[in-house]
Amino acid sequence: MRFITYSFLALLWCFLIPCSLIAQNTTNTINGVVKLDEANTLEFASVALFIANTNFVKSTITDARGRFSLKNIESGSYTIRIDYMGYSTYVSEVFNISTSQSVNLPPIILKEENNTLDEVVITKKKQMIEVKADKIIFNVASSPSASGTNGLDLLKAAPGVTLDLDNSISLLGKSNVQVYLNGVQSRLSGNDLTTFLQSLTSDTIESIEIISNPGAQYEAEGTGGIINIRLKKAVATGLNGTAASSFTKGEEYRYSNNVSLNLGLEKLQTSFDITQSYNNNFVGFDDRKQQNNVALLLDSKDNQIRDGYNVGLALESQLNDKHYVGLNGRGIFNIVDNRLNSFTDIFTVQPPELSEILRSQSFADGTSANYLVNGFHLWTLNDDSSIITNLSLGVYDSEQSTMQPNTYFEADGSTVIEIDDAQFDSDTQINLWSAKVDYEKSWDKLSFTAGFKYAQVKTKNNFTFFNVDNQTPVFDPTKSNAFDYTENVTAFYSNLNFKLSEKWSLNTGLRIENTDSRGQLFSEVDTDNNDVSRNYTDYFPNVGLSYDDQDKHSFSLGIGRRITRPNYQDLNPFESPTSQLVVWKGNPFLNPNYIMNYQTSYAFQQKYILTASYSETTDFFSRIVEITGDESTQIIPRNMEKATTLGLSLSFPVTLTKYWGLQVLGNLSRETFTGDVESTVIDIDNTLWNYRIQNNIKINSNLLLDVTFTQRSRWIWRGSVFIKGTQGLSFGIRKDFFDKKLQLRITGSDILRTESEYPYTSDYGGIDLDGIYIADNRRFGLGLTYNFGGPKAESKNVKSGLDEELNRIQD
Repeated sequence: MRFITYSFLALLWCFLIPCSLIAQNTTNTINGVVKLDEANTLEFASVALFIANTNFVKSTITDARGRFSLKNIESGSYTIRIDYMGYSTYVSEVFNISTSQSVNLPPIILKEENNTLDEVVITKKKQMIEVKADKIIFNVASSPSASGTNGLDLLKAAPGVTLDLDNSISLLGKSNVQVYLNGVQSRLSGNDLTTFLQSLTSDTIESIEIISNPGAQYEAEGTGGIINIRLKKAVATGLNGTAASSFTKGEEYRYSNNVSLNLGLEKLQTSFDITQSYNNNFVGFDDRKQQNNVALLLDSKDNQIRDGYNVGLALESQLNDKHYVGLNGRGIFNIVDNRLNSFTDIFTVQPPELSEILRSQSFADGTSANYLVNGFHLWTLNDDSSIITNLSLGVYDSEQSTMQPNTYFEADGSTVIEIDDAQFDSDTQINLWSAKVDYEKSWDKLSFTAGFKYAQVKTKNNFTFFNVDNQTPVFDPTKSNAFDYTENVTAFYSNLNFKLSEKWSLNTGLRIENTDSRGQLFSEVDTDNNDVSRNYTDYFPNVGLSYDDQDKHSFSLGIGRRITRPNYQDLNPFESPTSQLVVWKGNPFLNPNYIMNYQTSYAFQQKYILTASYSETTDFFSRIVEITGDESTQIIPRNMEKATTLGLSLSFPVTLTKYWGLQVLGNLSRETFTGDVESTVIDIDNTLWNYRIQNNIKINSNLLLDVTFTQRSRWIWRGSVFIKGTQGLSFGIRKDFFDKKLQLRITGSDILRTESEYPYTSDYGGIDLDGIYIADNRRFGLGLTYNFGGPKAESKNVKSGLDEELNRIQD
């Protein structure tokens, strides 16, 4: 059935290509220029087009010469509206445009206004949460309660996003979510991705884009969807900047300091930012596990400390009317210091008695450095077509040394039975680069995109193990290894967007990807799977149909196929101890999983949005806990046969008073996990729901308050562990001073401490498990932001691989 579905979609796409040949109509275009007076033009003015001064059609901004152009306009009657801070809004008279016509408006001169800056800022303020047909945008900069948090904690507050106890991200109940930074895929996973997200701070993040069902223009990677984190970027003529500092306190404290500078010249825009942050994350486990005839009672406390710097630099230049280029880079540097202390009481079940006590510690010190460089070139061939070339380079280096003292005691807790200390070093290096070229062409009723993409990832992982004898580390070659992994992905893709009528449009695309990978294990221990190579080609069709009456009702229907490839950590077959009784082991034969997504959405007045979806994932992989001895277990990724998710989401605003409004988002889903994993049958289902109520209260023009309540039902972790539902209450207060140049923020998260403990249970593969996971979620904080320099204007919306084509950039 799945093969028939996407084969039909591929055939439909191929059938539609000839149809494009009949759509070579000349586009309708509206051109104009905005001026301050007869001699001086105005850059960055906002230009909006309306149907007869009522329904919004599209918008743009003026270039360095004050010019603007609106393309692909239907025949009809229109008005133009132009806004710029400090000047009166301009609204044109109604004018007509007919088929195959280019309208050149007379020069538009704006007049200075006497309104205060406060009035302008309120008009242009973004909503905290924007719900659109294809994505949800969480505008972090508009949320008083977001201050002082890191990128990982910020995702927990994003609508539709959940994190499990491994910090794995799910979106609307679907796992294997791809994370991007400014349109560039991070390519990190596991602890490396956690460290990367914790290095970001909310004071430097502009918004989080949540795309649950990406269309054909996006990468095929990521069965759960895409989360794109956009950092703040604002360039105006002249020099301006921001200085910010924040502090939060829970069980432990965290802080960050940031300075950003922006310079805008006639032909050049540049920006620089640097952030220093300290994060002390406390995690506790109170755990009971029974396997074979042994019961283990664990009391664990872990402090994960990270101290780091995040530095970014960007340059963009309008060379001439045809060419726009940009280069940006970012370096993220971290020092990691983790301290784990745990006690495990070991009982025999029959007869029930305490046999021994294990005190296990883990001290991990390390450093990591992540470098990202991206360059793009936009070549505007004419009013209807362009070529975008993009090159991305990335390097990730991580070095970590871990000491694990382990002591077994008699039941009295003082008599030593055995000391078994260990030490190991783990080093990781990831080198990646990608290049792509896109061609875009538009006509009156059709737009066409085609492109080529090549991406390569090389990882080198070294694990060196030492047995500690009388405090002297002795190298153990039987427990040491090196693992190299190379992956090459070549992609060809094309997308057609048809304007069927004024209300209906059809989008169809096809992506073809070839993956060539090789994983090599180098070890003193002979294994049967030390060199695994794969080569496979996949087709990813996508079809979307949408309706918009430009008034109250809009509707969309989408079908698409996607893939998630295993990461290098999951493919490394060697064992890596996480504690004395638990080891991590990769699976070199882990298959990629594939998903078919079906989604439909309805929106009323673009405010009340209802979405229904169904997804079916084959070869779903999850981290499974398996018994390896009387007391020991291993965590290993395994493929399950299938996972399904049937979901329904609803979002709507509620206006209580002129100064008090609500934004409500709710999700309901039914998920199933089935398969035979190493002769253990898994057949689990669960009904999952969560909702979020965000109160936005405007006390006066300079004082804002938001209060958020969230609740989440029982959910499934690692495909076999049930986590009890939680609820939480958070708040944020923002006060502006000195004409909004200085901003003070007071925040509180999980203030009732109802979202800091997660009870869990499981009965799988001969392991009976229950316990409580404890997180440092109740926190109170203080933040300050100071804006200096001239007023900021929006930077140019360049169609580049780093921006609008964000998710085409992959490893």
